Amino acid sequence: MTLSELLSPFSIGHCRVVSRVIAAPMAGITDLPFRTILKSCGAGLTFSEMVSVEALIRGHRKTYGILQRADGEVPFGIQLFGGNPDALAKAARQLEREQRCELIDINLGCPAKKVIRSGSGAALMREKQRLFMSVGKVVDAVSLPVTVKMRACDRPGDLRGVKLIPELFSRGIKAVFLHARCVSWNFSHPPEWKWIEMAVGMGRPIVGNGGILSPEDAVKMVERTGCDGVMVARGMLGNPWIFREIQQIVGEGKAAPVSFEERVETMKRHLSLSIRTFGEKQGILKMRKHLAWYVKGLPLASDFRGRINRLEDKRSILEEIRRYSKLIYEKYDNDG
Repeated sequence: MTLSELLSPFSIGHCRVVSRVIAAPMAGITDLPFRTILKSCGAGLTFSEMVSVEALIRGHRKTYGILQRADGEVPFGIQLFGGNPDALAKAARQLEREQRCELIDINLGCPAKKVIRSGSGAALMREKQRLFMSVGKVVDAVSLPVTVKMRACDRPGDLRGVKLIPELFSRGIKAVFLHARCVSWNFSHPPEWKWIEMAVGMGRPIVGNGGILSPEDAVKMVERTGCDGVMVARGMLGNPWIFREIQQIVGEGKAAPVSFEERVETMKRHLSLSIRTFGEKQGILKMRKHLAWYVKGLPLASDFRGRINRLEDKRSILEEIRRYSKLIYEKYDNDG
């Protein structure tokens, strides 16, 4: 894919995606309020937090909360994790029957020990027979496009994930979201984009993931690998505008900086959405990390974080945002 095509629509099976710049599913982060913000900033496709197939089948109330989609959130993908092929298929059928989403993703890359012990996430990638049985049963169970998100390998040298790609496509997978890190690496380890380039020659579409922390990173990934799209994860934390910035840098050659006013208004909007969705107590608890991310790198950010983490009601938080904004404006004015 050429860089100019990054902003063009593409299809994942029969699901049309308006932009090839995609928001990654992130546990504890990509809830309905945050996805609403991401869509408004230009994310072409959004995903739920990963959903346990066992919890879904049993009808856990918390799980059904994860399945909520925002107004206008189309297309919307739901990411499933589980180690039992029949349970994965049953959960996928349920999602389609209830018209919850436009595509279903199977998590093959989560490195969390709890997930791996259950035979899910990266553990499923390690067992080819169970993996292909799971993929085959899910693909046969639904008419929705089925995708996988996976890491390139288990540990350096094996390239286990990349080598699975041709057979995944032959068994009906419609796209691979490839995280260019090993399961054994943490996020501080630089990604190996050469693995994405290698995967592009094994099947299409391949969407690259890993190390996109700025709009320039997205451009570099496409130019170096030829991937069919980019998936942003940590780069959108506190910076949902990265999707808009990527569009600007590709279309216009440069990205307009986000104003402090827009940052503050987004913080307020996100807070209101979170409280409306989860109630005041839970909504504020979920927002604390986002509010900290929104001010990362700004003056007096540490003081703001410390004060926010002690507040428990919307009115007090809005007052603290107002106080912080006033201090920032005064600092900028004093600095000329």
